Amino acid sequence: MDPLDIIESTAEPAFATDETGRVVIWNTAAVRLLGYRPEDVLGKSCFEVICGRDGFGNRFCDETCNVVGMVLRKESINRFSLDMRRADGKDTRVWFTIISVPGPKPSQYTIIHILSPADADVSGDAKFRSLTDLSQPTSIGNSATDPATGHERDEQSVVVLTDREQEVLTLMAEGTSTASIADRLHISISTVRSHTQSILSKLDAHSKLEAVAVALRRRVI
Repeated sequence: MDPLDIIESTAEPAFATDETGRVVIWNTAAVRLLGYRPEDVLGKSCFEVICGRDGFGNRFCDETCNVVGMVLRKESINRFSLDMRRADGKDTRVWFTIISVPGPKPSQYTIIHILSPADADVSGDAKFRSLTDLSQPTSIGNSATDPATGHERDEQSVVVLTDREQEVLTLMAEGTSTASIADRLHISISTVRSHTQSILSKLDAHSKLEAVAVALRRRVI
């Protein structure tokens, strides 16, 4: 299953960052919880948006992210809570569940952050158990080479998307579901899927999540 499908369909607030620490996906539930709109946060450094502090008020989020370090060391990351700054300037305590998804090259990855308000029941693992398989390399294309040529893929080649594909890709980055994209653009679901497949092909991506990450990395959107 595509991790983006999990993010866009889950009732839980969620966002994703790439290996540079920039926010690449921000779903509707995250908007409701924190007040930031996708256009406010996409492409920004995670620590600038989250401004996380521990229970004692010490800064947790900065350029040297502890979570990124654990991902690089392939360490298991248990749930943890932070005080986050909402768009209205108020702090709110949030539980984090972290999922790491390998990218098309060894140096690339996406970190999915599933959020729960501090008053939510996070005592059990059942609600997140189905997500744990996403951390396996098979969840997203992770080949560093083009299978057709055996050479490393060039991510800097020019990508030309149609205006409609740009619209679809932008909505995908905002965590909008396929059905909602169809509704907002007044096109059929099958047409959205057709545009999505074209986007994946042009970006040489294996999933919608990878397409969004590659597009933001290459400034396509």
